[in-house]
Amino acid sequence: MSNLAVVEGVLERITYTNEENGYTVARVDTGRGGGDLLTVVGALLGAQVGESLRMEGRWGSHPQYGKQFTVENYTTVLPATVQGIRRYLGSGLVKGIGPVFADRITQHFGLDTLQIIEEEPKRLIEVPGLGPKRTKKIADAWEEQKAIKEVMLFLQTVEVSTSIAVRIYKKYGDASISVVRNEPYRLAADVWGIGFLTADKIAQSVGIPHDSPERVKAGLQYALSQSTDQGHCFLPEERLIADAVKLLQVDTGLVIECLAELAEPAEDGVEPGVVREKVPGPEGDAEPVTAVYLVPFHRAELSLSAQLLRLLRTPEDRMPAFRDVDWGKALGWLKSRTGADLAPSRRPPSGSR
Repeated sequence: MSNLAVVEGVLERITYTNEENGYTVARVDTGRGGGDLLTVVGALLGAQVGESLRMEGRWGSHPQYGKQFTVENYTTVLPATVQGIRRYLGSGLVKGIGPVFADRITQHFGLDTLQIIEEEPKRLIEVPGLGPKRTKKIADAWEEQKAIKEVMLFLQTVEVSTSIAVRIYKKYGDASISVVRNEPYRLAADVWGIGFLTADKIAQSVGIPHDSPERVKAGLQYALSQSTDQGHCFLPEERLIADAVKLLQVDTGLVIECLAELAEPAEDGVEPGVVREKVPGPEGDAEPVTAVYLVPFHRAELSLSAQLLRLLRTPEDRMPAFRDVDWGKALGWLKSRTGADLAPSRRPPSGSR
């Protein structure tokens, strides 16, 4: 954070917002005179025209639009003047309040306007033209915006960047705080861009114990996931346990216990976190080994084996197109295009057809 620049100003205009990821292009008045507005870009979910923002980020330059500030984190400050409150409410922030009603409300309540909306929203009916339906609509919209801001503020206190905070809120909504506090390792499975290491850092910041079973289970799945990047569909159980102990810095016994729990189907019928099954040992080793799979990879292997069995049962006259294929050349071509290669024991003899 120490390398981030800080900019403060009033959000004057939102030029563009991506509703999926919260990415926003906006114009901010930094109060430095001259009438020039600063272009800021980044995840600004919940920020509204008229709000005072304190933004942390980095300066940069766009080849077409020039100097701009990329926001990584921000906090908001409610306006403190009647004019600022009027503009804030009239910006479209609160459904049911446009410029006309914003003017009427601020004329009636003055500097107490935001406090009235927050604490005594039923009093809005005192304003000419505001009936019970519109008053309720305003109160509901205010609570919705308040919830978003509370979630964003909490996520920033646990060192979650604004861009990731947006993804978390989009996934869990009002339940975001509960998930982050109580089930932070769900983030690695549910939210794009958050892996085990990021979820682990968040978990530490909210006080999840180092030897929490949920941490160990998530770490086991992460170790398996890392192995798939090296081309493995499974890991032998002993190796997985050793990898997890090294990664998590916890006792072997705890890892063994958590692996057993992870492989058990849940009582509500939810599939297990991993699959354990016996497979033939390495060549020359008669003893089978216990393989541990991530569920999607186990499912893929079952599907592949079923398809291979189907091909083996297919009469030769059903596969004339493959009779003249030089499989050595075909697999060499595949390797040159994709980098994929077969283990030596699985390569066909040179020139085989």
